[in-house]
Amino acid sequence: MKKDLVQVRELSRWGLDLYPYRPESVVKIAHSQAKDIPSGHGLFTQAGVLLAPETLELKDEFAKQSSRSDLLDEMHGLDWSLGVVDLRPLIAFQRRLTFNPDSAFELCPTRDWSSLFSLCFGSAKPVHFELGRAEWPRALNLYSTNPNLHVRTTNDSCSLLMPHAGGPFFEVACYCNRWFLRDGYHRAYSLLKAGINAVPAVVVQARTLEELGADQPWFFPEEVLFSERPPHVLDFLHDDLVLQYSRPALHKTIRITIEEILTPVTS
Repeated sequence: MKKDLVQVRELSRWGLDLYPYRPESVVKIAHSQAKDIPSGHGLFTQAGVLLAPETLELKDEFAKQSSRSDLLDEMHGLDWSLGVVDLRPLIAFQRRLTFNPDSAFELCPTRDWSSLFSLCFGSAKPVHFELGRAEWPRALNLYSTNPNLHVRTTNDSCSLLMPHAGGPFFEVACYCNRWFLRDGYHRAYSLLKAGINAVPAVVVQARTLEELGADQPWFFPEEVLFSERPPHVLDFLHDDLVLQYSRPALHKTIRITIEEILTPVTS
């Protein structure tokens, strides 16, 4: 694969969204396939996700993780806990996985909990970006190849904005009595492909679609997620349920504009 291309695996049997980087030839293949989900993908029944014996076994390690300041910041305002989960029943709200030559990582044997904690509760991701300035309109431009780069507000008056590269934590969430993978799709794909099903995770009890994290237009809509046959993370492994294609590598730009406004003083 060329360095300026990334490989995409896209769940296609649940309909396609408007995605400008999907080749037209791939769209024709998708339309030529049967639109019905294969019969082997039975009607949805929520299986158990939380693994109580393993969670109890690892309570001391979870206690250490639960006091991390970056985890507390990441989960602020959410109802969350820590535990071992089974990846196989998790519903996927993400449509696509993208892979580049630098995205591979080493996997550990099943039940090597130390290595699994390193993978699922790793250190904070490094923030890499290039900074540009525009005179008019006055703006700061942040350029990065990391699609998860975003800017957060802080309580520090000397530094009100802080770039962030995305959380390092493996996260699942329960919403309306269904269990979803909240964050960690590439890791989950590689783990399942290696036959590893049980992993430590942050467990969120989501009260809204926004807390679940599935509120972006490029994710599967709610009617698909709560259908009789929703897409699962495990489905990314099945070639008859995905489209595979290459697309150009993308850069993300975050533009912060500076605007001054004067208004009358009111008591």
